[in-house]
Amino acid sequence: MNSTRSIRINLDQIGNPAIAPRGEGFIQHEARQRVFSALVNFDTPVTESQDDAARPRELDIIKDRRHDAILVSARRGEGKTTFLTNVLESIQDGTYRILLDQSAPAAANPAKNLYSLGVIDPTLIETKQNIVIVVIDRIRIATEHRRKHYSNLADEYAAVKKSLRKLAQGLSLLDGIGDSLYGGREWLDPDFILDQGLLNASAAHDFERSFRHYVAKAAHYVGCDAFVLAIDDVDTWFEKGWPVLEALRKYLATPQLRIILSGDLNLYSLLIRRQQWAQMGKDFITAEESRGNVDAGMSQVSKIGHMVDALQDQYLVKVAPPENRIDLRPLEYHVRQASLELESNRLSAPMPEGEFIERMAGRLLGLNAKPDVALFRQQLLSLPTRSSLQALAGAVELCGASADSSVVRRAVDTFRHVAWTSLMGLGIDIDATRDPSPDLILGLLARWLTQSNRWLDLARFHPDTTDPDRNLVAIYLAAVLTEVFRRSPGRMLEFWLKIATLREKIDRGEVGDDGARGGSLPRLMDHLNANTVENAAQFVSRLAAWEVTEGGRDRIRRIVPSTRLSGATVPIARIRETRAATIELYGLEYAPGRGAALDREAFRNVADKQEAYQKRLFQALPPPLRGYHSALIRAGWSYDSRRGAEAGFQVYFANGIEDLAERLDRNARLVALLPSSRIVSSQQADYGNYSFLRLLGVIAELLDATSVTDAAERRQRVAQTITALSQARSYPTPSAVEAERRQAAADYEPDEELESDSGPGQFAPSVGDELEDLIVAWLDAHSLKNVALAPITLSRMWTRFTYAFGNMRDELVHGQSRYLGVFFHRTIIAFLHAVGFEALRAANFAPGRSLANNPVRSGEVFVRLLSEIYDSDDRTFQATPEFDFFDAIFSCPIWAYFLARNEEEEVDKPRRGEPNDSIFQHYSMRVGQYLESDIEFAKVLMGSPKPSESTAKFEGLFFPLNTVQLQGGGDINGRAGGRLKSFMDQQKPKIRRRPGPAADEADSEDGSP
Repeated sequence: MNSTRSIRINLDQIGNPAIAPRGEGFIQHEARQRVFSALVNFDTPVTESQDDAARPRELDIIKDRRHDAILVSARRGEGKTTFLTNVLESIQDGTYRILLDQSAPAAANPAKNLYSLGVIDPTLIETKQNIVIVVIDRIRIATEHRRKHYSNLADEYAAVKKSLRKLAQGLSLLDGIGDSLYGGREWLDPDFILDQGLLNASAAHDFERSFRHYVAKAAHYVGCDAFVLAIDDVDTWFEKGWPVLEALRKYLATPQLRIILSGDLNLYSLLIRRQQWAQMGKDFITAEESRGNVDAGMSQVSKIGHMVDALQDQYLVKVAPPENRIDLRPLEYHVRQASLELESNRLSAPMPEGEFIERMAGRLLGLNAKPDVALFRQQLLSLPTRSSLQALAGAVELCGASADSSVVRRAVDTFRHVAWTSLMGLGIDIDATRDPSPDLILGLLARWLTQSNRWLDLARFHPDTTDPDRNLVAIYLAAVLTEVFRRSPGRMLEFWLKIATLREKIDRGEVGDDGARGGSLPRLMDHLNANTVENAAQFVSRLAAWEVTEGGRDRIRRIVPSTRLSGATVPIARIRETRAATIELYGLEYAPGRGAALDREAFRNVADKQEAYQKRLFQALPPPLRGYHSALIRAGWSYDSRRGAEAGFQVYFANGIEDLAERLDRNARLVALLPSSRIVSSQQADYGNYSFLRLLGVIAELLDATSVTDAAERRQRVAQTITALSQARSYPTPSAVEAERRQAAADYEPDEELESDSGPGQFAPSVGDELEDLIVAWLDAHSLKNVALAPITLSRMWTRFTYAFGNMRDELVHGQSRYLGVFFHRTIIAFLHAVGFEALRAANFAPGRSLANNPVRSGEVFVRLLSEIYDSDDRTFQATPEFDFFDAIFSCPIWAYFLARNEEEEVDKPRRGEPNDSIFQHYSMRVGQYLESDIEFAKVLMGSPKPSESTAKFEGLFFPLNTVQLQGGGDINGRAGGRLKSFMDQQKPKIRRRPGPAADEADSEDGSP
């Protein structure tokens, strides 16, 4: 940056027309220097010869006739009028001589004496007025003022009056002045023609010479070398602008009248182009087009277009030569040439522009990352200067010592008015964005993004497009969202689910981004009820119902089980497809006949067997299932079916998600059901869906309880949310009938009278503190008051997570890691890593390159990230809002139910660094910051089907969830179940054989009594 020049702008004066920027507050120094140089760059007119015997003077050529108007070009709002005012004031008080750059080409000429005639706005000239008359009158006013104060120059004044009278004889030549030059009955009289008519005609035809003579006499009389006249806004009104340009071309071509035009060069070009086409005539163009319809080779339409291009270019070159065209630059250009300071009575001291905008970005948009702040700065300062300054002036209080919510809202309001035209141009309901309800804003934006087809370029609400209007809209909407996030922190999570998720699906081609009605995206938005106030958990459950039939693509009506971002297909209660469940979970057949079968008899009364036998049995099981059977055996479960004649299947070997939950203690049951929902097919069959996104939607609702200040009301709000969202709810696929859809997807309202949950499950007792109290303790410790992350930061977190999720899901291996508990554990790790990594980046902390790898098969990279966040000697990050946000998400007590506690729970051999152990240690420490009971609250009790047997105890839900089949998982690993088969083969002589397959099938697959 060139520090030799400093600009200081008083933001309190922005918008005050009575205060023009002078001195340090003037911005366009370079353009002003060029204007002054051009103004004085002319030669004194050649003295015309007098009449002689050889020829009359009137027929001589005007040798120094040239068009050298100065064009000050800029966009609307760039400060052209202010600039002209400053230039003319400098001429008026003579300071232009001091400001004139002596290194400019004008230095070769002595500084000329200039006389300002002020500014003319053609749009303010009455229709019957002519611009030339206005110019003549301005000069007359100057000479009359001179005569009033300097009466000793009577002879010179008389010469001026004489030249004006001569000029007046030819005024009838001008449009709108008098009658037609050769009209009237007088021209039928020979005496009139000889005595007066020809004299008037001669005066009219010699008008330009008379005008030049008048200007020269007037300039000499007032004591200047040239008059300076500014003509503003010629381009804004075509009907008024064209006569001005024609007057410049025809008459105002004397070097002693310096004309400064202002406007947008693009609009000037359109003005001239319009007129050139008009001169061709509609009838002529139509005739040529008709000729082309008969014989295309004979039409001149294309040649006419090329000629119009040439005429347009040459006309503008003649009126305003390229060397006299001066551009006014935006602030973004000037801050690269000079230092800029902003001052205000509301600031304690002048503030460098960079620091001011950095505060503005952080407090208005939640942007702290230097690249994002730099982009915002560039886009803000690239706006028309008037808009930039108004936005900066509106943020003065925001960038002061402190900023409360009302100050933030006023800054957002200012930006709304700055962006008003752009918002209207993109079809946004502007009134709906004014102080919006947190419940409505995301639905409003989703609807607008769909209707305007802007999901890909504007759904991250970041000014990174090539369109200034879109960038301005993105900045304003980011400010609106950030202000909403401060009031309602749960909306940040809802932004992930309602906006970021859809954008990712559109970006990857999973949903068509077409605004046409009937396209897949509009149909999806209708299915999601995106325009309603439904909470995020309901939203993503509807998304899951859409995805299980792939949105009805290719007339798909049946449900396609799979593991998707929106959820995994799981059995609900009774295991009907026992063979598929057994193969998926154990790698073996349910019954003999098709291959190696799971011999359930090997598990009967295993609690009574020797420890060595139990150990070999556990080692034969896949690691994700060992903990489940270990807990059952420790509790003395017999594995007997209802009749007790053989081993049972359901409960002991596989579970449906709702059936499993009913056997758990109250807290565990509620947590287990939060991610669960039912999907109704077109045949009215129910399928289970277990969704991390739904669980995240629940956490979003819980976070919003921080807005409730009364402790009792806050707990009630938490209880209502947990109760409502843990209840079984059904969501129809797109092919389900509308009546069933309305009936199946009834939602709750937060203030609705809700029945309390039914207490403990049928088989399991309660244990420890109630879940509601754990959540309240977490909320009390992490209020997230005034913590808001920028939409772009949230979008980057979600993009990283979704890519990590896809890779992680594809790496799940049948018989090793493709289990619901493992899947949920790894999904949470991938999610928390994405949030933590992008939080560090957003707070200007550069995590190592190795930390950018996503945790796909192991959480090792997340362990290193946690060490960077919590164990680093540099604790600066922990003082940022990004840390507050991550820490609140990371320490949520709900994760304790889903995270694996150690390596042995997930894999055969511990991985490097034992990531599961390290992650849970970090997690326990953060939870221990607000819970005295540490992590003990997440112990899970599970009741046996037989009342006489003890309750099984688990560390969380990890192992119980692993017995819930992931349906439609994918490829089958042929080696899965090999160790279990070998173990069973070794035990065959010792195992009492079961009754035949028929009796086995008649046992109803259900081990419950």
